[in-house]
Parts: sequence; structure tokens; C-alpha cells
Amino acid sequence: MNMAGVVNRVMAHDLSYVLGRFRTVRSAYGSVRRALESIQPASRAISRNASTLFPDADVNGIIRAIREEAVFIGLDLPPKSIEAIKAFALTEPLHAIYDPKGPTFRYADVSNGVAADGRKMPIGGIADPARCPEVREIINDPVLRAIIRGYLGHEPRKITTILDWSFGSSMSDEERRQLKHHVIDYHYDVGGFDFLYASFYITDTDRHSGAHVMIKRSHKSKPLRMLLGSARASQEAVYKEFGRENELVIEGPAGTGFVEDTSCYHRASPPTRSDRLMLAIRFIN
Repeated sequence: MNMAGVVNRVMAHDLSYVLGRFRTVRSAYGSVRRALESIQPASRAISRNASTLFPDADVNGIIRAIREEAVFIGLDLPPKSIEAIKAFALTEPLHAIYDPKGPTFRYADVSNGVAADGRKMPIGGIADPARCPEVREIINDPVLRAIIRGYLGHEPRKITTILDWSFGSSMSDEERRQLKHHVIDYHYDVGGFDFLYASFYITDTDRHSGAHVMIKRSHKSKPLRMLLGSARASQEAVYKEFGRENELVIEGPAGTGFVEDTSCYHRASPPTRSDRLMLAIRFIN
């Protein structure tokens, strides 16, 4: 989005899109929310016997890692969750990212990024993936929620869930952009006044099948010129500002999970050799 787009957001009173770019604003917002919750505290204690998918997680260590690097990798799902979510995604109706209200299709209908009806298909999304019990289990997992609450300093006000197939194909980057697959370019998110995302690969994923790519520590050191105007930046601009050595390609087998402050610069690798199924849970304030 260019500067005109930002001004339009201001005129529409979408202040979180403008102010949420600034780390000082997010920190101040978190302080206010913590103070309000201390006056009217919610019941948020986690039982020592609460069932969790992540029994070995070091919550405080994970929070420290995200504060320092913008990401923690290693909050991995057990096989039963992976299998159930994949089975759900293989049979659910999908919609095109560029035509969410258009004709639906199934995963088996797509070959080399083309649906059975001839439409080019960079991404197929599932409506309301939280209908899947295993997805809900992750959303409500006490350890994950403790990480979210510990990082944000308060309970999130909004949770959105995305479960998308990214289809491997020979489609060019420009074709993908024209079909609203913009996340292949570097950008940072402004999801509200504060936010944290948890993502999980449900299929084996590498740089040839849509691996997530991010720039470590870019969540806390953007120059003013990058905070004003578009949240997107060219790869060259990102490398020049933060150093190519800070680029991290997150690859791993099915179940690989990572928690990220997506105010950092990040992008998705265009899948060329195989499909990727990824679950993303957005905790937003």
C-alpha cells in the first residue's frame, strides 16, 4: 500500500493500521491493556495438569527469543494433529484467494497450479478452518496461549485462523501477483495495535514448496522511511537495510511450528516443486 492508501486508512479511522507500525505505540498500547486487566483481571491461570500439545515448551525462553529475533522455531505439532488437519484440508471445499466467493473446488482438482475448470490457482483457502477440532485444540492450547499472553502482555481481542494450500507450479512471480498472491514479496504486517502469529506446516516444506522467509530482528529496527507509506519493500531494500545474513528460510517436516512477531519483514517462497499446506493463527489486538 502506498502513501495515498495510508492516508485513506486514516480518513476511514483505521488508526491501528497507521499507528500499529510503530513499536513504541505497540508497547504503550500493551502497557495500557495490562493496566486495565490488572484492575479487572480475567481468569487466566493455567493448571499444572492442563493438557497441552507442547509439553516441553519453555514459555519464558520462547518469549525472550521472539523479543530478540522476532521468531521462535520449534513449537512443533504431534503426528495426530498433523494427520487430522491434513485429512480435513484434503476433503474441504477450497476457494481461490483472488475469488473467495467464486466456484469452490477440491485439492484433488488442482494440477500444476491449475484447477479442473482451467483457472490458475496459486492458493486455495478453506473457510473457517476452526471448524476442525484439532485446529481448535491448537488455538486454545494453554501453552500457546501463555506464550501469546506473555509476549503481548494481555489477552488478544481477536483470533483469526487461516488454513491454505499453496500449489506448486511453474507460474511466474508476476502471474502470482496478478492473482493476489502478494505475500511472495517482502512486507510487514499491521494487524492491529499489537499482534503475534503462530504458524504450522502441515506438509513437509522447503524453499521449493513455499517455505516462510523472514528477516531476523527487523521487527524493532525499521527506519522511519520504512514505517511511512507502504508496508512492502523490495528484496534489495530489505537486504540493504538489515543485511542478507539476517534472512532466515524456515524449512522443516510436517508439524514444524513457529511463533512470529510479523511486524518483521517476511514473505512466502513461491512453491515450484510441491504443494504446501500451512495453518496460521493470528492473535490480534
